[in-house]
Amino acid sequence: MYCDKCKAKMVEMGRSYHKQRKWICPRCRRVRMQRQRTKPKNR
Repeated sequence: MYCDKCKAKMVEMGRSYHKQRKWICPRCRRVRMQRQRTKPKNR
């Protein structure tokens, strides 16, 4: 994942919060949350 602001490669935090992964930009220290993609249920 890349930072929107400075286009640097983001570093993933070890923990996940509310089933979301936390990414931190090493350059500008911005934080981004990535949601888990849920698989569509077969009907």
